[in-house]
Amino acid sequence: MASLTVSGAGSGLDINSIVSQLVEAERAPQANRLASKEARIQAQLSAFGTLKSSLEAFQSSLTKLQNVDTYNQRSSSLPSDSPFSVSVDDTAAAGSYEVSVEQLATRNKIASAAYADAQTSVGTGTLSITVNGESFSVDVESGSDSLEAISAAINDAEDNVGVSASIVNDENGAQLVLTSDNSGVENAIAVSVTTDLADTGDLSQLSYDPNAGSNPMIEKVAALDSIIEVDGFTQTSSDLSVAGMIEGVTFNLSEARPGEKITLDVSLDTNAVKRAVEGFVQAYNNLNTTLNDLTAYDPEANTAGLLQGDSTTREIATRLRSEIGLNVGSISGDINSLAQIGITTGDNSLLEIDSDELGDVISSNFSAIQNLFANDDGYANRLDNTLDRYTQGGGILDVRTEGLSGQIERINDQREALDRRIASVEERYFKQFTALDSLLGQLTSTGDFLTQQLANLPGSVKQD
Repeated sequence: MASLTVSGAGSGLDINSIVSQLVEAERAPQANRLASKEARIQAQLSAFGTLKSSLEAFQSSLTKLQNVDTYNQRSSSLPSDSPFSVSVDDTAAAGSYEVSVEQLATRNKIASAAYADAQTSVGTGTLSITVNGESFSVDVESGSDSLEAISAAINDAEDNVGVSASIVNDENGAQLVLTSDNSGVENAIAVSVTTDLADTGDLSQLSYDPNAGSNPMIEKVAALDSIIEVDGFTQTSSDLSVAGMIEGVTFNLSEARPGEKITLDVSLDTNAVKRAVEGFVQAYNNLNTTLNDLTAYDPEANTAGLLQGDSTTREIATRLRSEIGLNVGSISGDINSLAQIGITTGDNSLLEIDSDELGDVISSNFSAIQNLFANDDGYANRLDNTLDRYTQGGGILDVRTEGLSGQIERINDQREALDRRIASVEERYFKQFTALDSLLGQLTSTGDFLTQQLANLPGSVKQD
């Protein structure tokens, strides 16, 4: 809103100050009412946001109880010093197994005879290296036939099928060492050498036939498969992982202990279900605490929650507490209420849980827990369906918040209208006081003139 500035030149009136005070007196009551109304609506919007967030958090806790996979999870038990670990999925059959790790898979490693140093020339020709039925070749030419150069050529070969070369120096000298990239018997290394009359040196010293009785290169580490026995049955693997021997169980081996039997127990993961039920109770209590805070009234302090008296909030609280208190029918056999698994309602409609009683029911009647929550008529599905109409996009809470947002927009429109009206009022006041100032100025001039004329009349007495 533009401000006008006028000085009372004719009368000495402070027109700016007078107009400012009159305009503010006109604006303040309505502006304050709009600000107060907007603050109340913004507080309600925030309260509905808090309520929706709590409802969605509670719905998230229901998701685990609705999902049948929660009730099919498996857990495993092993001694703390077990030479293997396991991962289990929901296809694993519950049971107890005697397991022994007889052997760990190793990577084949072969080494050449010792040479004076890594720059020593070996000879020229072609090396053909085979691993697991696949081969690649390295041409060794004069000037590039040292141990170091041959090692680099093997590592740099684009068609290398899984062999790493290195130089190892010990008290006897430098040796070329070839190591298979992968473990297991099938990844044993074989090296053949091809030369012709023009070749120099003796490249055949780098040949190795795993089926021969003796070789120029010697085996440092044999290529071995992992061997595991489960209840007298044997399985091998080219690496340290054994899958499929027991359906749904993967063994991850770390140490060989031939003949030592380790007991593996696989069972339903009842703790996962118990945690899901406890999470449901905690989330429900958090939601109820939010509902209680938003609708509370303190007669002594004469204060009320932001949504005290709101019909939607009251409806949500009533429906939730009604659903919690109802039985789910006969779907769970002899268990059809939360009270029968140790969950009861206490003060302020908060749930209380007897952890021991819940654990006993889970251990003795596991399927009943699944039915109680996950069936179509179970608690989790019923509560989720009840909350959907409030939390889903375009649901009741969205409609309420959109209505409040619309009120904020209308308040902004009213502010703009107020600004336009006040600008007009201010302009009118300035015109009125400017005219008054001009009139007072004219009256002052006229008065001064009359005084002067009267003073000049015959017989008038001039004052010193």
